[in-house]
Formats: sequence, C-alpha cells, structure tokens
Amino acid sequence: MARNSKAWERYQRINDIFNLRKGSQAVVTTEELLSILGSSLRQLRIDMNKMKEMGAPLEYIARERGWRYTRPFDFSESIPLSAEDIMQLRLAEATLAQVSHLPGFENLTEVFEKIRRSVRRWVDREATARAIYFDPVPAYEGGVHLPFFLQAIETTRQVVFDYQPFLAPSPRPCVFDPYFLRQHHQRWYVGGFSHDPKELFIRTYPLERISGQPELTGRYFDKPRDFYPPDYWKHIVGINRPPNGKVESVVLKFSYLHGRYFLSNPFFAPFEVLEDTPEKLLVKMELMVDIELVRRIAAYGKDVRVLAPEALCQELQAFFRQALEQYAP
Repeated sequence: MARNSKAWERYQRINDIFNLRKGSQAVVTTEELLSILGSSLRQLRIDMNKMKEMGAPLEYIARERGWRYTRPFDFSESIPLSAEDIMQLRLAEATLAQVSHLPGFENLTEVFEKIRRSVRRWVDREATARAIYFDPVPAYEGGVHLPFFLQAIETTRQVVFDYQPFLAPSPRPCVFDPYFLRQHHQRWYVGGFSHDPKELFIRTYPLERISGQPELTGRYFDKPRDFYPPDYWKHIVGINRPPNGKVESVVLKFSYLHGRYFLSNPFFAPFEVLEDTPEKLLVKMELMVDIELVRRIAAYGKDVRVLAPEALCQELQAFFRQALEQYAP
C-alpha cells in the first residue's frame, strides 16, 4: 500500500472532481474545492502542487478564480506501488494467465490485459516469467459449456444434454436442473438435480463428458430453499456425494514426516488433531467414505494407517490387494 493512504485518497478525490467537470462547468473554484473536500487552503495548495508534479494537467483560470483540467487524466498511472503491491500483482497476473485462454473465460482477457500492462510499468516482464511457475493447465474441452450452464443456473432453467460415461458405449440423455458450477482438480462440474428415474437425487457431471450441445427444455425449476452448495461437498473429498452417504469419524495415523506434509497441505478440512508427537500424528475428519477418499489415503502408502472406521480399513485392504495382483508373477 502507499505510505500515506490519506493523501492518495485526497488526490484521487480531487482527480475525480476535475475529470467529471466538463465544458462550461469545467472550472472548479477554490471555494468549491474547499467546501467539497473539507480541507484547509494550505492543505489544498500542497495537494494541488503534488498532483501537478505527478502530471495532473491543472490550469488556473484567473478570471473565474478557479482550476480546470486541460484534458482527462488517469491518476492511477501515477500511484506508486510498494514491493508487496508489486508481488501481489505479479502473482495475480501469473494466476490469471493460467485460465485466460480457456473457453468460457473470453471476457477475462480484457481485464487480464489491463493488469498485465499495469504490471509492466513496475516490473520486468521477463523476470516475472522466470520467477513464477505453475503446473500446466490442460486443454479443457468442457469449458465451452460454462456460459450455457451459468445462464441456465441464473435463470433457473431446466436443461437436457447427452452424457458420455467412460465405460458406456454411447451417450445417454439426461434431464437436469442445474444448481451450481464447481471447479475441482482442473475440471469443471455442474451440480444439480438429476431427473433420471434411477437417480432422482443431487449429483454432478463433468462438463467435458457432455457430448454435443446442451439445450434448455423451456421448463423452469425451483431450487430447494434449504440447499446450500458448499454443504453438498462439506463431508466429501471428491466431487460426487454418495447417495444416502453416512458421515463417519475417520481417524488417520500418519508417520511424523508425512504428518508434516498433511498439516501443510491437508486433502480435507476441517480436521481435528488428536495427537501430535515426534513419532506420529493422529487426525480426525468427519467424512463420507467413497472411492475418492480411499485413493487419497492410499497415496500415502505405508506412511498412514486408518484407525477408524473399520469398514474403511477393509476397503483399503481390498484396494491394496487388487493393486498387488497387478504385480503378481
């Protein structure tokens, strides 16, 4: 932030006054400025002189005993940035660059370009590119459907589309009331109520597996009053909540080292630390058990053990037995 934020607020307010006054009303008298700003004459003179040093096109009109701008002035170009401000802009620019090329984010390009031009005024572009690196963002085909589903959600319109499961030979038609969009593991999902007679519950679909063009049915839907999207994934580590899933207390025992990894980047929050010693870390989470949870725990290998519930222990045992069979001679 600027060292004297109050001063910069005054400069910005003065700048706005002059930019808004045009034509025959362009001249603002000293008395008007003092009245609008609630400032002293001495402070106003200091501020005006400082603004002229920064390039403000102020001109004094003696016969009207007032000031005016000779041209519009972008005051933001003269605001200095601290080292912390520059770092934040560098991170923002690099982050936006990861998604600005994806379908569905076309309107972000103009905003991104403004930020990039601003950053170039204070920091070398090549140095920034060398200093900040992200995992590559894959080409995401499903992004093309984002505007359609966003519009359907905002207008509460029912939709139909063809969904292609990985293990099915052909797509199947779906009638769907979309409630929310969620980004998860570099994929976009649409969540809502499925009208499939075999389902009739809230679920999510990955957008890249929607084939063809989704369409509106012409019907409107009423989202349940008590439905709050974050509650849907409150007790799951994946994206699909198991139908009739039961929340259970999952207790994990980590080795000390991998306990540090978990604490620094937990795969689920919130969690409760039951015990933390130089030998082990015990944590408890309230979760619904599903295949995503099994895979997350399995990724720690021998450095984690499930203490509860017993059903999850058995699922991990079966998971590792099947994995071991892949390496049987």
